[in-house]
Amino acid sequence: MKKILLTLTVLIGVQALTFAQEGWNWPEDSDKKAIAIEKNALYSDMLTAEKYEAAKPPLDWLLKETPDLNPSIYIQGVKVYENLAEITTGQQQKNIQDSVVVLYDLRMKYFNDVENVTNRKANDAYNVWKERKDKYKDLYEIEKEAIEMLGAKSFTSNTIYYMDAARRYKLTGGPLTDLDIIGIYDQIQGILDEMEANGESKQSIQKARDYVEKLFNASVTIDCNIIDEKLHPKFIEDGRKVEDAEKIVKWALAGGCTGSDSFIDAAKVVQKNTPEFGLARMIALRLKAKGDLNGAEKYFSEALGLTEDNIKKADVQIELADIASKQGNKSQARTYAYNALESDPSRKEAYTLIGDLYLKSFQDCKGGQDVVKDRAVYIAAYDMYQKGGDANRMGVAKEQFPSNEDIFNYDYEIGDEIEVGCWIGETVQVRIRD
Repeated sequence: MKKILLTLTVLIGVQALTFAQEGWNWPEDSDKKAIAIEKNALYSDMLTAEKYEAAKPPLDWLLKETPDLNPSIYIQGVKVYENLAEITTGQQQKNIQDSVVVLYDLRMKYFNDVENVTNRKANDAYNVWKERKDKYKDLYEIEKEAIEMLGAKSFTSNTIYYMDAARRYKLTGGPLTDLDIIGIYDQIQGILDEMEANGESKQSIQKARDYVEKLFNASVTIDCNIIDEKLHPKFIEDGRKVEDAEKIVKWALAGGCTGSDSFIDAAKVVQKNTPEFGLARMIALRLKAKGDLNGAEKYFSEALGLTEDNIKKADVQIELADIASKQGNKSQARTYAYNALESDPSRKEAYTLIGDLYLKSFQDCKGGQDVVKDRAVYIAAYDMYQKGGDANRMGVAKEQFPSNEDIFNYDYEIGDEIEVGCWIGETVQVRIRD
């Protein structure tokens, strides 16, 4: 027993010399100082020995009697309380969990270091409160405060914890709207972007993004109603900012809401700021589906200038040909169709499109003087359908060929070449319908 006491006395003496260093605010009263040194030695030894229950009483004495002694009593105190929380249950466990968070508040009160401590507080508050529904509001507010204070200086883990705290709070009745959750998600993504730009590991940033994405999707479902009724009105109210337009486009693409006016409106803003083939083509397709042929023509033409890929060019040129046809500009439609074939000779539907233009030109081009010549437009249409491999349309065109009686009456023979006038300007060989 004497040996134990001697050892403790020596230990306390060593601790006294150590703790006399700068940064330790020992009590001026010598008796209280001796007790504080002893308590500090005891809790430190018990912590090292992982005897957390034995470490708690001397630690609690220090926290109460010498709260400004040194930051270490709070740093090490968190370790004691976190480990105690794992081996206790019920209300006792809750009290200990709450004490973990309180230790961070006390550390800031007595030693400032607000940014560093706030970062760590948010991290540990999540660990001890994530299953505590009664603490979800407090947890959300702690995570929010940390993220807004620290931004890209936050621990990467705290971006995940903020998203999850918001999710848990909302799903258990907290007054967070879908827009609030979307705003938090965007805020976190912006912070992760900044972290990556500052040199954080791309792997760890991507891991955080993946977690945040899953938590977000579990918090709110972005559907077309949210885009149309919430995001788009706010986009207009806030001055049609590019970053807001980009968000709407992103959510609309993810939710399959690209047919709405909200998507088209936002997409136009994005396209104006950062022109891109795919988006220009999509806008054009949506406008065309809505019957806005002039608008569709504008964006298809823009898309055409944003790619060197002949396959993509041919696709757009076919669309432009169809629009020109609908607008009654048959000559321009044919030009686009031939351009598509030049870009991609496999696009045989371009021939069919030209055939349709010819087939519909009988009334516009007939002279009324020569039936065979007038019906030559159907022969021209047939030839195009044949190139396009469209047997059904070939049959429709052939039904309108001149009859055997027609070529006899107008002094033609099968195989004679005949000029198709009007805007068509083709030369065809005389043929008759069966």
